Amino acid sequence: MARQGRQTEPLDTLRGVVTDRREVESLLSAGEMRGRAWALERARGGEWLGAAPRDLDLLDLHREMFGDFLAWAGSTRTEDRGPGGRVPVPFPLVRSALRDWGADLAVWVASARDATVESMAEVIADAHHRLQWIHPFHDTNGRTGRVVDHYLLWVTFGLHSDTLQASPSIEYFPTEQHEGEYYDGLVEADGGRPGRLRRFYGERLLACLSSVQ
Repeated sequence: MARQGRQTEPLDTLRGVVTDRREVESLLSAGEMRGRAWALERARGGEWLGAAPRDLDLLDLHREMFGDFLAWAGSTRTEDRGPGGRVPVPFPLVRSALRDWGADLAVWVASARDATVESMAEVIADAHHRLQWIHPFHDTNGRTGRVVDHYLLWVTFGLHSDTLQASPSIEYFPTEQHEGEYYDGLVEADGGRPGRLRRFYGERLLACLSSVQ
């Protein structure tokens, strides 16, 4: 069953509290696009190609995405928050959990050098789930996770073009059924059953890669 869409909350920005839902969505969407542009620039530069993102890369990415208007951009949360109201990782342990995330991700990437759709989907799904489980930021975790997905696709696995428009882009929820598969997959992965989320990412990756061939 698909999770009900969360109502957009007021956003406390460097320029004051933004309460208009459309303005909040505009700010966050623009931040997401800045993050994608940053990831693509890394891919095009060549220096980072083939490498998995580390915890410090994640913080740099978050700062690039939201540093223009969020005082806490690039900093991990300082209170207990978590997916669905649960707190799997207390805030004092977030930094160490992110370091472990980066180290494990490097191992997963090294094990997927054949770069089939199935192996890439497994890495991206597992990295995405772990990041949502850690819930490293006060807010914006979902958007940041989506940009990390594309970082892995473009930088780590090298599947990018010269522009954002020409590079493969994952369409997460073309239907309500896809939304349900994603959120149900996260819940099952929380319980140690990652298969559903991996299949979701496999199907979505196949769709986005087929569209740019």
